[in-house]
Amino acid sequence: MTPERLIPWLMAGHIILVAEFRGGKIEAVGYVDKTSGLAQMRYRRAYAVERQGPGLIEQVILTRYLMPGDDPDKAEITLERGRMYAFALEAFQQVRNHMVGRMAAGEPVMIDRIEGADAPA
Repeated sequence: MTPERLIPWLMAGHIILVAEFRGGKIEAVGYVDKTSGLAQMRYRRAYAVERQGPGLIEQVILTRYLMPGDDPDKAEITLERGRMYAFALEAFQQVRNHMVGRMAAGEPVMIDRIEGADAPA
């Protein structure tokens, strides 16, 4: 990942979370419109990520709504389990002892991990 890809996210005021992708699923989320009485369905992607290293945050559940026009039946999660990604977040809070974040529009960016004897501690 290059700093040039992070700067637009930072300048837009997003929180950047670097974490390891642990899994994800696409689920239906809906509500009932009180004026019309019709159910409004919106689909979202849910990601479970894990931050490595010392700190207060260990596991985070991230959600992101599918873009308008995306077909939920054809949507898929293309992230690789066990790889490090930078996630741009619009909101980040603690809900019932779990950290929950809402992702900004756009795909997470994979970060190359340095491994071996030359890797930083």
